[in-house]
Amino acid sequence: MSEQKFRKAHCNTCGGERNHQVLHYKRTRWENDEASITGGTDYETLQCAGCEKVVLRESEWCSEDMNGPVVRFYPPATFRPAPKWLTDFYLEFPPGQDLLHDLLKEIYVAIQNAQPYLAAMGIRALLEQIMINKVKDNGTFTENLRKFEEAGYVSPLQRQQLETILEAGHAAIHRGYKPLEDDLATLVDLTEVLVQSIYLHGSKVRDLKSKIPPRKKPKTK
Repeated sequence: MSEQKFRKAHCNTCGGERNHQVLHYKRTRWENDEASITGGTDYETLQCAGCEKVVLRESEWCSEDMNGPVVRFYPPATFRPAPKWLTDFYLEFPPGQDLLHDLLKEIYVAIQNAQPYLAAMGIRALLEQIMINKVKDNGTFTENLRKFEEAGYVSPLQRQQLETILEAGHAAIHRGYKPLEDDLATLVDLTEVLVQSIYLHGSKVRDLKSKIPPRKKPKTK
């Protein structure tokens, strides 16, 4: 393979395939003279032409491999980037009390590194800690969930959804359940909605309310 100046590659920041400039190129090579086999690894440092983020492309090849080289990216391509409001979520907590933020951040790391078991388990752990954070630990998932609904954090419909999410995490831990990409996206969708509604929407609604001019009182005759 000859060195290229530009290459198409996935960009996690921009989303999807983007043009990348090849900043650096290095090839390592090995040979087996007895078997007449050669192979090696090509390394390319790529910079997105849009957002300018840098990734490493590793292409491992062998003369006997009819399927072509094995290509890996570091960091890997992800179908689900962390949300832009993740920093706002971090700021919701006092210093040293950011467990919920760290759990959510690690869920996206698991997703990016194609670790669906860990992502599902992490979602279950996050939701458990959210309930404990709001209604304290009442001994069991069922009782925590009941108290959570009673306190008004979720509606009866949302509680059913929450039970499904928790069960998916439990199945990943105890029954070898491996969520597919679409299923994992659904789990993350519902989790993000819950996190935003409980921790972020309140302050935004209060800020919006402060900007709305009050109604004019009707003139009395």
